Amino acid sequence: MSRRNLLAAALSAAVVTTTLAASPAAAAPAAAPNLNDFVLNNTSGDLQSRVDKLDAQLPKLGVQNILDQANRQGSTGSACTSPALDTMKEPTLRKFCFNAGDTDTTEWIPQGVTTVADAQEDQQWGTKQALLVSWYNKDTSPAKGVRVSFLDPATSKYQHVLLVYPYINSNGNPSYEAVTTPQAGNGGSVHAGGIVWYGNYLYLVDTARGIRVFDMRSIFDLKSATNGDTADQNQVGRQNNVYYGFGYRYVMPQVAGWSNPEGVVDHPADYKCLAGGRQRYSYVSLDRSTNPDTLLTGEYCGDQGDPNLNGRVARWNLDGATGLPSPDGDGIWRAKSALRLPKPRVQGATATDGRWYLSSTGGGTTGPGHLQAALPDKATGAGVLTVDGPERDVAIGVEDLSYWPGKNEVWTVTEHPGKRVLYSVPR
Repeated sequence: MSRRNLLAAALSAAVVTTTLAASPAAAAPAAAPNLNDFVLNNTSGDLQSRVDKLDAQLPKLGVQNILDQANRQGSTGSACTSPALDTMKEPTLRKFCFNAGDTDTTEWIPQGVTTVADAQEDQQWGTKQALLVSWYNKDTSPAKGVRVSFLDPATSKYQHVLLVYPYINSNGNPSYEAVTTPQAGNGGSVHAGGIVWYGNYLYLVDTARGIRVFDMRSIFDLKSATNGDTADQNQVGRQNNVYYGFGYRYVMPQVAGWSNPEGVVDHPADYKCLAGGRQRYSYVSLDRSTNPDTLLTGEYCGDQGDPNLNGRVARWNLDGATGLPSPDGDGIWRAKSALRLPKPRVQGATATDGRWYLSSTGGGTTGPGHLQAALPDKATGAGVLTVDGPERDVAIGVEDLSYWPGKNEVWTVTEHPGKRVLYSVPR
């Protein structure tokens, strides 16, 4: 080879070597999560006794009666239209629109969804087949926490119920405050990214803390109370012997809590996730196809270009007889399995018969949301989910998921002001 050719070969090799050196290292394949990261301690303390003291002060109303006298009129069927649905590639099975005030408000943002099919195996609550949606309060002072809409699709009517945290005030009287993180002081509203109605209980995820539990049998009616006020929208709890709820008629106090061993966890900013450590409790759903029934939790993670940073989902056993968590013998509630997600930006996850369904975003306020089926990857171990079938374009701003057995429906709600709708699609 001539000297010129030798020089050319050397330069070519140098270019290749430099290019290879400059190329980023390929991300490691996704590995199964560490189950030790999924642990919750019972931090209920005397919450139930505080609620019992409220019970002596305030009248209650049951879910069916709340639905019967619901004060807001929504719409269903052809009367329900929303620009959020413009990106749908298939017809919805059922849909529900809120009234104009709730559709357009920037003060409250809808996030979580659950149905009577989660609550009862026979899918009935009295004569009702209710749907529930959680909303978090945004950018108000003081923060108003979380409200839940109880919707009756048979009448298109619904009623908001304010979730609250009970405490005993300085005078020794039972009171309550908004649901925030941290709970006392200047905390912001809990994000309320997912809810599950199971038996008599409502499970609410608290992103950095764990899971809060409320009791459907303890919904207090401030309008019917001799010492209640529903006119003042700026006060909450017992003030000068009068009970307030930011103007809402009904309040439902927390009765139990399950928290990270460290309490509130300081997760990375900008929705960045770690491969290990405590899970973000971003959303929650129920799987009735397992024995026992299992609560499913998961985390929302931004796209970091690494399959180990897409987020994780976990299963937690429930006690079908009581509707409460089923902890281990030492009283600690541990997840029985966990899986890595196959994609980032997952806003909700549910499962049935071993198959998972994931909602995800990425199109902002104009692009479609997505629905994706997934299965555990047996080739790499049960700790990783892989996509199963095509990604389906769904409504803009898709959030939490809930599966309705028998009707073969996957329910979700959209979050953006002016583009809010609760709807279902085929599984």
